[in-house]
Amino acid sequence: MTRICRIVGFFLLVVMISATALGMQPGDAVLVDSSDPAPRAALGAGEGADNFQVVQITNSTNDQILPRISGNRILWMEVERGGTVSLYLYDIANRSAERIIERFSPLTHPEISGNWIGWVEDLSDSSGQFFPCIRVYDIQSGTTAQITQYPAMPYQTSESQEITWERESTLAISGDGIVWHDKRDGNMDIYYGNLSSGDWDVVADSRKDETCPSISGDRVIWAEQHGMKGYTIHLYNLTSRERKQITDLPAMRRNQVISGDYVVWSEWREGDYDICCYNISSGNTTWITEEPAHQLWPRISGNVIVWSRGRDGYGVSAYDLSTETETRILADLAGPVWPDVDGNNIVWSDNRTGNYDVYLCSPGNRSDAAPQLYTVRLNSVPRGADISVNNESRGRTPATLSFDRAGICPIKLEKNGFRPYTTTLDISASMTFVVNLEREGPGTISGPRPILMSITVDSVPRGANVSVDGAVHGTTLFQMDRLPSGDHEVELTLEGYQPNRTTVNSSEPINITLVPETNETDGDRPLLMGRYV
Repeated sequence: MTRICRIVGFFLLVVMISATALGMQPGDAVLVDSSDPAPRAALGAGEGADNFQVVQITNSTNDQILPRISGNRILWMEVERGGTVSLYLYDIANRSAERIIERFSPLTHPEISGNWIGWVEDLSDSSGQFFPCIRVYDIQSGTTAQITQYPAMPYQTSESQEITWERESTLAISGDGIVWHDKRDGNMDIYYGNLSSGDWDVVADSRKDETCPSISGDRVIWAEQHGMKGYTIHLYNLTSRERKQITDLPAMRRNQVISGDYVVWSEWREGDYDICCYNISSGNTTWITEEPAHQLWPRISGNVIVWSRGRDGYGVSAYDLSTETETRILADLAGPVWPDVDGNNIVWSDNRTGNYDVYLCSPGNRSDAAPQLYTVRLNSVPRGADISVNNESRGRTPATLSFDRAGICPIKLEKNGFRPYTTTLDISASMTFVVNLEREGPGTISGPRPILMSITVDSVPRGANVSVDGAVHGTTLFQMDRLPSGDHEVELTLEGYQPNRTTVNSSEPINITLVPETNETDGDRPLLMGRYV
């Protein structure tokens, strides 16, 4: 009974906070049943969104809330009428949903990145008392593990909740990296862990409360609290161990998140919250919104920012940093909206049907657009491997494969003297994919196999030649698999643009903006580094 009360209390608080933030009265409690998700079409709303294809992912009398998206997967929580909470995972390509956790008690919304899902949950110690702990779920193995132990208590202080109005997320995941805050040493500090190796480290441990971290690649941000004056936002590089304060004076800032070269957050000014963006490379800070209503809960992926807008009731807006344009995805909804974005896909949940359902929108894909054709330039090292796609023979490497729709595609490569290689490509754009085949050794293998990694490289503009460790392998969008773990030099060249060279030592994707050639002599001008997305 105690655990159910905690769950219901959490979601009532979320609804009340959302209504208060937008100047509305709190609505009734969320009442739900259970049924399986079933996709069906729905229309978008809002200026500039008339032709957007919005897909209703769930169709249930339950409430499906707080969705998160990573690649081809959408994660959400389902709350039943009695307060029971379950966790669902949806495959966009296969249009199938799976309940992966039944009856758990989250204290913050779960986060997903790649194969990992993390959340804060009350768990009991040896005395039977409940304390908040971080748990993670491995999608590949289907197993759950506890990351923190009492007295870590990865939760916000009552003071930090008071000035931000809500229980913000206390953890974030990027690839195998997880960051969180907890107060094992008496005040909130920031910690980093590697979910594959089990290694962990303290990122920030000052005397002030440091809360609500976000991570992208080897960069971590968090908010440092200065009493009731508000927060400053700080940036830390896990590789160089450099720390930087990216905002000046304390202010009422909240919901800070990082993606690649950008940090976004909501900040109070002139009577409401607006969206602010910081460019790590340039050091410039830009106000994205300037409206007489709250703009809250920003999320960012690459160049795209999404947030919950409150001008005409609840809604969702998106902003493209590359074109400096805002698109109004939907508006005029009575209940709170929590958007998320990954690549060109935006998800949210709203209650237009009377209960909360999950919706998916891709602003770059309009309903009146011609069908998209994707090409995959597939190669192997060495060449001459037999290709199977969906168990059908498709020639030998190198080969160019064509696909008339995006989605997950099983691929197998086989060559005499080498181990068979199988993978699933998440096809969402034309790309180059290269596999380093592993030689078949005589007899049985003794000892552990070498740790391998993959690299994914994109560029603006696309079509740049990609060389890895001095050998040219293809053009962007580019992915190379089964590389030995360690440092690899990646160089991009494109006619009319300056060459760009960087060192990659993790499987986190990079996106490099190429600089046009000029007639000026720049001397030893430093090359731009790739940014994580």
